Amino acid sequence: MQEQVLLDYLQHKISVDELATNLKEAQQKTSYDTTSVYVDKIENDGEFKVKREHLLRLCNEVIDGRITLEDLNTIAFVILMSEYFTHDHDDEIADRVLFDWDNPEIGFPLSLDNMQKWKILLESDEDVFDSRELKE
Repeated sequence: MQEQVLLDYLQHKISVDELATNLKEAQQKTSYDTTSVYVDKIENDGEFKVKREHLLRLCNEVIDGRITLEDLNTIAFVILMSEYFTHDHDDEIADRVLFDWDNPEIGFPLSLDNMQKWKILLESDEDVFDSRELKE
């Protein structure tokens, strides 16, 4: 995956189809329990702050079937590990959603049902997750 492509998508410069094409095979299974993500970083001293509205847009793209759950997992990883992308740590909801998307094995699994719940959380701050749904 190229960070520049993600940036262009977040800035409405390219379509979700172009983003999805760039994400194809970004995750490679390297062993039975290990996955590697290949990222071409932006070589720039600047930064781009990913906000809640960006996460909501990505959430809607998954719900509408334009990107996959695996794509979303890759995007969350790239945002959290990037030196170029930042996010608002003061927005606890956005921070939590990014963490959840990057770590489905710890918290809630990535599923279309849960995407609807994250959408509600991002739109209204209402947490409709049930702690019994957490992966054990």
